[in-house]
Amino acid sequence: MIPIDTDNTVQVLQHRWLERWINRGIGALDALGLGATSLDGDDVLREAVRKTGLEDWGDERFIEPMRRGLAAVEECGYEPIARFVFHGNFVRAVVHRLQTEQWFKDHPEAAEIEVKAPIFILGFPRTGTTVLQNLLEQHPNRRALQFWELINPAPVHPDPEVDLRKRISMAERDLAVAYRMAPEMREMHEVTATSYEECWPLFSNSCATLNNDLCHGLQPYGDYLLDFDMRWAYREYKRQLQMLLHREPARRLVLKCPEHLWYLDALLEVFPDACVVWTHREPIDCIASYSSMISLSRRMWAGRIDPAAIGEHITGRFETGLKRAMKARDDADPDRFYDVPFREFITDQVGIVSRLEDHFGLGHGDMAAHRQWLDAKRADSRGSHRYNAAMFGLKARPIELRFEEYIQRYLRVRTAA
Repeated sequence: MIPIDTDNTVQVLQHRWLERWINRGIGALDALGLGATSLDGDDVLREAVRKTGLEDWGDERFIEPMRRGLAAVEECGYEPIARFVFHGNFVRAVVHRLQTEQWFKDHPEAAEIEVKAPIFILGFPRTGTTVLQNLLEQHPNRRALQFWELINPAPVHPDPEVDLRKRISMAERDLAVAYRMAPEMREMHEVTATSYEECWPLFSNSCATLNNDLCHGLQPYGDYLLDFDMRWAYREYKRQLQMLLHREPARRLVLKCPEHLWYLDALLEVFPDACVVWTHREPIDCIASYSSMISLSRRMWAGRIDPAAIGEHITGRFETGLKRAMKARDDADPDRFYDVPFREFITDQVGIVSRLEDHFGLGHGDMAAHRQWLDAKRADSRGSHRYNAAMFGLKARPIELRFEEYIQRYLRVRTAA
Protein backbone atom coordinates (compact mmCIF):
# COMPACT_ATOMS: atom_id res chain seq x y z
CA MET A 1 0.00 0.00 0.00
CA ILE A 2 1.44 3.37 -1.05
CA PRO A 3 1.33 5.89 1.83
CA ILE A 4 -0.72 9.02 1.33
CA ASP A 5 0.15 11.71 3.84
CA THR A 6 -2.99 13.40 5.12
CA ASP A 7 -1.19 16.71 4.71
CA ASN A 8 -0.58 16.22 0.96
CA THR A 9 -2.17 18.67 -1.44
CA VAL A 10 -3.54 15.76 -3.48
CA GLN A 11 -5.96 13.74 -1.36
CA VAL A 12 -8.65 12.71 -3.83
CA LEU A 13 -7.44 9.83 -6.01
CA GLN A 14 -10.49 9.19 -8.18
CA HIS A 15 -13.32 10.95 -9.94
CA ARG A 16 -15.69 12.91 -7.78
CA TRP A 17 -19.39 13.41 -8.42
CA LEU A 18 -18.78 16.26 -10.88
CA GLU A 19 -16.53 14.22 -13.18
CA ARG A 20 -18.87 11.24 -13.03
CA TRP A 21 -21.81 13.47 -13.94
CA ILE A 22 -19.87 15.01 -16.83
CA ASN A 23 -18.91 11.57 -18.12
CA ARG A 24 -22.56 10.57 -18.19
CA GLY A 25 -23.44 13.74 -20.08
CA ILE A 26 -20.73 13.17 -22.67
CA GLY A 27 -21.92 9.60 -23.03
CA ALA A 28 -25.34 11.00 -23.94
CA LEU A 29 -23.73 13.18 -26.64
CA ASP A 30 -22.03 10.09 -28.03
CA ALA A 31 -25.36 8.31 -28.19
CA LEU A 32 -26.74 11.18 -30.29
CA GLY A 33 -23.84 10.85 -32.73
CA LEU A 34 -22.80 14.49 -32.43
CA GLY A 35 -19.09 13.74 -32.93
CA ALA A 36 -17.96 15.65 -29.85
CA THR A 37 -15.67 12.82 -28.80
CA SER A 38 -14.55 11.61 -32.23
CA LEU A 39 -10.92 10.50 -32.38
CA ASP A 40 -10.95 10.36 -36.16
CA GLY A 41 -8.44 12.76 -37.70
CA ASP A 42 -10.62 13.56 -40.70
CA ASP A 43 -13.45 14.59 -38.37
CA VAL A 44 -11.06 16.94 -36.57
CA LEU A 45 -9.89 18.54 -39.81
CA ARG A 46 -13.43 19.01 -41.11
CA GLU A 47 -14.62 20.57 -37.86
CA ALA A 48 -11.75 23.07 -37.82
CA VAL A 49 -12.49 24.13 -41.40
CA ARG A 50 -16.18 24.46 -40.58
CA LYS A 51 -15.44 26.61 -37.52
CA THR A 52 -13.19 29.05 -39.37
CA GLY A 53 -14.36 29.00 -42.96
CA LEU A 54 -10.67 28.68 -43.89
CA GLU A 55 -9.00 25.84 -45.78
CA ASP A 56 -5.23 26.52 -45.82
CA TRP A 57 -3.53 25.08 -42.73
CA GLY A 58 -0.03 25.31 -44.16
CA ASP A 59 2.56 22.56 -43.89
CA GLU A 60 0.75 19.25 -43.56
CA ARG A 61 3.43 17.57 -41.45
CA PHE A 62 1.18 18.14 -38.43
CA ILE A 63 -1.40 15.62 -39.67
CA GLU A 64 0.51 12.46 -38.85
CA PRO A 65 1.34 13.48 -35.25
CA MET A 66 -2.26 14.62 -34.86
CA ARG A 67 -3.50 11.18 -35.88
CA ARG A 68 -0.97 9.55 -33.55
CA GLY A 69 -2.17 11.66 -30.65
CA LEU A 70 -5.81 10.83 -31.26
CA ALA A 71 -4.95 7.13 -31.53
CA ALA A 72 -3.08 7.31 -28.22
CA VAL A 73 -6.20 8.59 -26.44
CA GLU A 74 -8.04 5.54 -27.75
CA GLU A 75 -5.19 3.21 -26.83
CA CYS A 76 -4.97 4.51 -23.27
CA GLY A 77 -8.66 3.75 -22.72
CA TYR A 78 -9.37 7.09 -21.12
CA GLU A 79 -12.76 8.25 -19.83
CA PRO A 80 -15.33 9.98 -22.11
CA ILE A 81 -14.33 13.35 -20.66
CA ALA A 82 -10.80 12.77 -21.98
CA ARG A 83 -12.08 11.91 -25.44
CA PHE A 84 -14.16 15.10 -25.42
CA VAL A 85 -11.28 17.33 -24.29
CA PHE A 86 -8.61 15.85 -26.55
CA HIS A 87 -10.97 16.03 -29.53
CA GLY A 88 -11.48 19.71 -28.73
CA ASN A 89 -7.76 20.33 -28.21
CA PHE A 90 -6.82 18.92 -31.60
CA VAL A 91 -9.62 20.86 -33.29
CA ARG A 92 -8.29 23.99 -31.61
CA ALA A 93 -4.78 23.22 -32.88
CA VAL A 94 -5.99 23.00 -36.48
CA VAL A 95 -8.11 26.15 -36.03
CA HIS A 96 -4.97 27.97 -34.87
CA ARG A 97 -3.07 26.74 -37.90
CA LEU A 98 -5.80 27.96 -40.24
CA GLN A 99 -5.92 31.34 -38.51
CA THR A 100 -2.13 31.66 -38.52
CA GLU A 101 -1.79 30.94 -42.22
CA GLN A 102 -4.46 33.50 -43.03
CA TRP A 103 -2.82 36.03 -40.72
CA PHE A 104 0.55 35.68 -42.49
CA LYS A 105 -1.19 36.18 -45.84
CA ASP A 106 -2.60 39.44 -44.48
CA HIS A 107 0.72 40.45 -42.81
CA PRO A 108 3.54 39.03 -44.98
CA GLU A 109 5.99 41.50 -43.46
CA ALA A 110 5.89 39.53 -40.20
CA ALA A 111 7.93 36.74 -41.80
CA GLU A 112 10.90 39.15 -41.77
CA ILE A 113 10.75 39.86 -38.03
CA GLU A 114 13.98 38.80 -36.37
CA VAL A 115 13.71 36.63 -33.25
CA LYS A 116 17.05 37.80 -31.91
CA ALA A 117 18.97 35.89 -29.25
CA PRO A 118 15.90 34.72 -27.33
CA ILE A 119 16.39 33.67 -23.72
CA PHE A 120 15.25 30.08 -23.16
CA ILE A 121 14.77 28.93 -19.59
CA LEU A 122 14.78 25.17 -19.50
CA GLY A 123 15.01 22.67 -16.71
CA PHE A 124 12.63 20.26 -15.10
CA PRO A 125 9.36 21.54 -13.69
CA ARG A 126 9.55 22.68 -10.08
CA THR A 127 13.09 24.08 -10.39
CA GLY A 128 12.35 27.80 -10.03
CA THR A 129 11.74 28.51 -13.72
CA THR A 130 8.60 30.57 -13.04
CA VAL A 131 10.40 32.91 -10.65
CA LEU A 132 13.38 33.19 -12.96
CA GLN A 133 11.25 34.05 -15.98
CA ASN A 134 9.36 36.75 -14.11
CA LEU A 135 12.55 38.33 -12.80
CA LEU A 136 14.25 38.30 -16.20
CA GLU A 137 11.17 39.89 -17.76
CA GLN A 138 11.59 42.99 -15.58
CA HIS A 139 13.39 44.97 -18.27
CA PRO A 140 11.94 47.38 -20.86
CA ASN A 141 13.57 45.53 -23.76
CA ARG A 142 12.44 42.05 -22.75
CA ARG A 143 9.12 40.35 -23.03
CA ALA A 144 7.73 37.06 -21.78
CA LEU A 145 4.56 35.52 -23.18
CA GLN A 146 1.30 35.62 -21.27
CA PHE A 147 -1.12 32.74 -20.93
CA TRP A 148 -3.83 34.33 -23.08
CA GLU A 149 -1.54 34.76 -26.11
CA LEU A 150 0.07 31.34 -25.75
CA ILE A 151 -3.20 29.41 -25.86
CA ASN A 152 -4.70 31.59 -28.63
CA PRO A 153 -1.72 33.00 -30.54
CA ALA A 154 -3.58 34.17 -33.65
CA PRO A 155 -5.70 37.33 -33.42
CA VAL A 156 -9.45 36.74 -33.43
CA HIS A 157 -10.54 40.34 -34.18
CA PRO A 158 -8.99 43.07 -36.39
CA ASP A 159 -9.26 45.76 -33.68
CA PRO A 160 -6.27 45.22 -31.33
CA GLU A 161 -8.12 46.33 -28.20
CA VAL A 162 -11.18 44.22 -28.94
CA ASP A 163 -8.91 41.31 -29.82
CA LEU A 164 -7.07 41.64 -26.49
CA ARG A 165 -10.31 41.62 -24.50
CA LYS A 166 -11.66 38.64 -26.42
CA ARG A 167 -8.54 36.52 -26.03
CA ILE A 168 -8.18 37.33 -22.34
CA SER A 169 -11.84 36.44 -21.82
CA MET A 170 -11.31 33.13 -23.64
CA ALA A 171 -8.34 32.35 -21.40
CA GLU A 172 -10.28 33.21 -18.26
CA ARG A 173 -13.06 30.81 -19.26
CA ASP A 174 -10.55 28.02 -19.82
CA LEU A 175 -8.96 28.65 -16.44
CA ALA A 176 -12.30 28.76 -14.64
CA VAL A 177 -13.10 25.29 -15.96
CA ALA A 178 -9.63 23.97 -15.12
CA TYR A 179 -9.76 25.21 -11.52
CA ARG A 180 -13.25 23.83 -11.09
CA MET A 181 -12.07 20.41 -12.17
CA ALA A 182 -8.75 20.52 -10.28
CA PRO A 183 -8.97 23.05 -7.44
CA GLU A 184 -5.68 21.81 -5.97
CA MET A 185 -3.83 23.36 -8.89
CA ARG A 186 -3.81 26.84 -7.34
CA GLU A 187 -1.47 25.66 -4.59
CA MET A 188 0.84 23.97 -7.10
CA HIS A 189 1.09 26.55 -9.87
CA GLU A 190 -1.23 29.53 -9.98
CA VAL A 191 -2.10 30.60 -13.52
CA THR A 192 -3.99 33.70 -14.58
CA ALA A 193 -4.88 34.94 -18.04
CA THR A 194 -2.02 37.44 -17.89
CA SER A 195 0.66 35.44 -16.05
CA TYR A 196 3.82 34.43 -17.92
CA GLU A 197 3.70 30.72 -18.70
CA GLU A 198 5.45 27.86 -20.47
CA CYS A 199 5.53 28.11 -24.24
CA TRP A 200 4.60 24.48 -25.01
CA PRO A 201 1.08 25.49 -26.19
CA LEU A 202 2.73 26.92 -29.32
CA PHE A 203 3.98 23.41 -30.17
CA SER A 204 0.45 22.09 -29.76
CA ASN A 205 -0.45 23.86 -32.99
CA SER A 206 1.97 21.53 -34.77
CA CYS A 207 0.49 18.61 -32.77
CA ALA A 208 3.98 18.01 -31.41
CA THR A 209 3.97 18.66 -27.69
CA LEU A 210 5.45 16.16 -25.27
CA ASN A 211 3.21 17.67 -22.59
CA ASN A 212 0.49 15.30 -23.80
CA ASP A 213 2.73 12.47 -22.61
CA LEU A 214 4.34 14.03 -19.54
CA CYS A 215 1.27 15.66 -18.08
CA HIS A 216 -1.60 13.72 -19.60
CA GLY A 217 -0.09 10.25 -19.78
CA LEU A 218 -0.39 9.55 -23.51
CA GLN A 219 2.66 7.30 -23.46
CA PRO A 220 2.32 5.86 -26.98
CA TYR A 221 2.21 9.44 -28.26
CA GLY A 222 5.29 10.32 -26.22
CA ASP A 223 7.18 7.34 -27.64
CA TYR A 224 6.35 8.60 -31.13
CA LEU A 225 7.33 12.22 -30.43
CA LEU A 226 10.70 11.25 -28.97
CA ASP A 227 11.65 10.09 -32.49
CA PHE A 228 9.87 12.93 -34.29
CA ASP A 229 11.89 15.53 -36.25
CA MET A 230 11.30 18.54 -34.01
CA ARG A 231 13.34 20.89 -36.18
CA TRP A 232 10.23 21.42 -38.29
CA ALA A 233 8.12 21.99 -35.16
CA TYR A 234 10.62 24.58 -33.90
CA ARG A 235 10.44 26.42 -37.22
CA GLU A 236 6.65 26.48 -36.90
CA TYR A 237 7.08 27.68 -33.31
CA LYS A 238 9.35 30.48 -34.54
CA ARG A 239 6.68 31.67 -36.99
CA GLN A 240 4.24 32.01 -34.11
CA LEU A 241 6.81 34.02 -32.16
CA GLN A 242 7.08 36.35 -35.15
CA MET A 243 3.30 36.74 -35.14
CA LEU A 244 3.31 37.57 -31.43
CA LEU A 245 6.19 40.02 -31.83
CA HIS A 246 4.36 41.77 -34.66
CA ARG A 247 1.62 42.68 -32.20
CA GLU A 248 3.98 43.67 -29.38
CA PRO A 249 7.63 44.07 -30.40
CA ALA A 250 10.49 43.35 -28.02
CA ARG A 251 14.27 43.24 -28.29
CA ARG A 252 14.42 39.87 -26.58
CA LEU A 253 11.90 37.21 -25.70
CA VAL A 254 12.11 35.41 -22.36
CA LEU A 255 10.74 31.92 -22.94
CA LYS A 256 10.50 28.92 -20.65
CA CYS A 257 9.47 25.31 -21.00
CA PRO A 258 10.86 22.04 -19.64
CA GLU A 259 10.13 20.33 -22.97
CA HIS A 260 13.10 22.13 -24.52
CA LEU A 261 15.32 19.67 -22.62
CA TRP A 262 14.18 16.76 -24.78
CA TYR A 263 14.72 18.72 -28.00
CA LEU A 264 17.67 20.96 -27.21
CA ASP A 265 19.44 19.95 -30.43
CA ALA A 266 16.47 21.17 -32.53
CA LEU A 267 16.19 24.37 -30.50
CA LEU A 268 19.85 25.25 -31.04
CA GLU A 269 19.62 24.55 -34.77
CA VAL A 270 16.62 26.85 -35.27
CA PHE A 271 17.86 29.47 -32.74
CA PRO A 272 21.68 29.33 -33.03
CA ASP A 273 22.08 32.56 -31.02
CA ALA A 274 19.81 31.42 -28.16
CA CYS A 275 20.75 32.24 -24.57
CA VAL A 276 20.02 29.03 -22.66
CA VAL A 277 19.43 29.18 -18.92
CA TRP A 278 19.36 25.70 -17.39
CA THR A 279 17.91 25.28 -13.90
CA HIS A 280 19.02 22.32 -11.77
CA ARG A 281 17.54 20.57 -8.75
CA GLU A 282 17.88 17.16 -7.11
CA PRO A 283 16.00 14.80 -9.45
CA ILE A 284 13.97 13.10 -6.73
CA ASP A 285 12.56 16.46 -5.63
CA CYS A 286 11.61 17.42 -9.20
CA ILE A 287 10.08 14.03 -9.94
CA ALA A 288 8.05 13.90 -6.72
CA SER A 289 6.75 17.46 -7.06
CA TYR A 290 5.90 17.10 -10.73
CA SER A 291 4.29 13.68 -10.21
CA SER A 292 2.02 15.25 -7.62
CA MET A 293 1.09 18.09 -9.94
CA ILE A 294 0.32 16.01 -13.02
CA SER A 295 -1.60 13.43 -11.00
CA LEU A 296 -4.54 15.83 -11.26
CA SER A 297 -4.74 15.39 -15.03
CA ARG A 298 -4.33 11.63 -14.70
CA ARG A 299 -7.28 11.63 -12.29
CA MET A 300 -9.31 13.60 -14.80
CA TRP A 301 -8.58 11.46 -17.88
CA ALA A 302 -8.24 7.97 -16.37
CA GLY A 303 -10.78 8.36 -13.57
CA ARG A 304 -8.23 7.53 -10.90
CA ILE A 305 -4.66 8.19 -9.84
CA ASP A 306 -2.08 5.38 -9.91
CA PRO A 307 0.79 7.03 -7.99
CA ALA A 308 3.41 4.31 -8.53
CA ALA A 309 2.80 4.23 -12.30
CA ILE A 310 3.06 8.01 -12.46
CA GLY A 311 6.32 8.04 -10.51
CA GLU A 312 7.93 5.42 -12.74
CA HIS A 313 6.72 7.08 -15.95
CA ILE A 314 8.04 10.52 -15.00
CA THR A 315 11.34 9.08 -13.75
CA GLY A 316 11.91 7.37 -17.09
CA ARG A 317 10.96 10.39 -19.17
CA PHE A 318 13.11 12.75 -17.08
CA GLU A 319 16.07 10.40 -17.42
CA THR A 320 15.64 10.40 -21.19
CA GLY A 321 15.32 14.18 -21.28
CA LEU A 322 18.53 14.71 -19.33
CA LYS A 323 20.56 12.32 -21.46
CA ARG A 324 19.38 13.99 -24.65
CA ALA A 325 19.99 17.50 -23.31
CA MET A 326 23.47 16.71 -22.00
CA LYS A 327 24.43 15.20 -25.35
CA ALA A 328 23.15 18.25 -27.24
CA ARG A 329 24.98 20.57 -24.86
CA ASP A 330 28.24 18.68 -25.24
CA ASP A 331 28.07 19.39 -28.98
CA ALA A 332 27.23 23.11 -28.56
CA ASP A 333 29.05 26.35 -27.76
CA PRO A 334 29.42 26.42 -23.94
CA ASP A 335 29.04 30.20 -23.87
CA ARG A 336 25.42 29.78 -24.94
CA PHE A 337 24.57 28.31 -21.49
CA TYR A 338 24.21 29.49 -17.91
CA ASP A 339 23.46 27.09 -15.04
CA VAL A 340 21.21 27.95 -12.09
CA PRO A 341 21.26 25.43 -9.20
CA PHE A 342 17.96 25.55 -7.31
CA ARG A 343 19.57 25.61 -3.85
CA GLU A 344 21.60 28.68 -4.75
CA PHE A 345 18.71 30.38 -6.51
CA ILE A 346 16.29 30.25 -3.58
CA THR A 347 18.82 32.03 -1.37
CA ASP A 348 20.02 34.67 -3.86
CA GLN A 349 17.44 35.14 -6.59
CA VAL A 350 18.27 38.73 -7.50
CA GLY A 351 22.01 38.10 -7.38
CA ILE A 352 21.82 35.11 -9.71
CA VAL A 353 19.68 37.05 -12.17
CA SER A 354 22.27 39.83 -12.17
CA ARG A 355 25.15 37.41 -12.81
CA LEU A 356 23.14 35.68 -15.53
CA GLU A 357 22.52 39.02 -17.24
CA ASP A 358 26.24 39.77 -17.11
CA HIS A 359 27.08 36.38 -18.64
CA PHE A 360 24.92 37.03 -21.69
CA GLY A 361 25.57 40.78 -21.85
CA LEU A 362 21.90 41.56 -21.39
CA GLY A 363 22.04 44.66 -19.24
CA HIS A 364 20.49 44.67 -15.79
CA GLY A 365 16.77 44.70 -15.15
CA ASP A 366 14.77 46.78 -12.68
CA MET A 367 15.91 45.79 -9.16
CA ALA A 368 12.93 47.45 -7.51
CA ALA A 369 10.58 45.52 -9.78
CA HIS A 370 12.42 42.33 -8.84
CA ARG A 371 11.77 42.95 -5.17
CA GLN A 372 8.17 43.93 -5.74
CA TRP A 373 7.48 40.70 -7.62
CA LEU A 374 9.24 38.56 -5.03
CA ASP A 375 7.34 40.21 -2.17
CA ALA A 376 3.91 39.73 -3.78
CA LYS A 377 1.76 37.09 -2.10
CA ARG A 378 0.89 34.12 -4.31
CA ALA A 379 -1.36 31.12 -3.77
CA ASP A 380 1.45 28.87 -5.00
CA SER A 381 4.24 30.41 -2.92
CA ARG A 382 7.02 28.06 -1.83
CA GLY A 383 5.68 25.48 0.63
CA SER A 384 2.03 25.72 -0.48
CA HIS A 385 2.30 22.55 -2.56
CA ARG A 386 2.63 19.60 -0.18
CA TYR A 387 3.72 16.18 -1.43
CA ASN A 388 6.07 13.31 -0.65
CA ALA A 389 8.19 11.01 -2.78
CA ALA A 390 7.00 7.83 -1.06
CA MET A 391 3.46 8.32 -2.35
CA PHE A 392 4.79 7.84 -5.90
CA GLY A 393 7.00 4.87 -5.06
CA LEU A 394 10.17 6.96 -5.29
CA LYS A 395 13.28 6.13 -3.25
CA ALA A 396 16.33 8.36 -3.00
CA ARG A 397 19.13 5.88 -3.66
CA PRO A 398 17.72 4.29 -6.85
CA ILE A 399 16.98 7.76 -8.23
CA GLU A 400 20.51 8.94 -7.43
CA LEU A 401 21.97 5.97 -9.28
CA ARG A 402 19.82 6.52 -12.37
CA PHE A 403 20.75 10.22 -12.51
CA GLU A 404 24.31 9.92 -11.25
CA GLU A 405 26.01 11.53 -14.25
CA TYR A 406 23.68 14.53 -14.18
CA ILE A 407 24.01 14.96 -10.41
CA GLN A 408 27.79 14.86 -10.52
CA ARG A 409 28.03 17.25 -13.45
CA TYR A 410 25.54 19.93 -12.43
CA LEU A 411 24.84 19.61 -8.71
CA ARG A 412 27.65 18.06 -6.71
CA VAL A 413 30.57 19.75 -8.46
CA ARG A 414 28.89 23.17 -8.40
CA THR A 415 27.94 22.82 -4.73
CA ALA A 416 31.48 21.78 -3.78
CA ALA A 417 32.88 24.85 -5.53
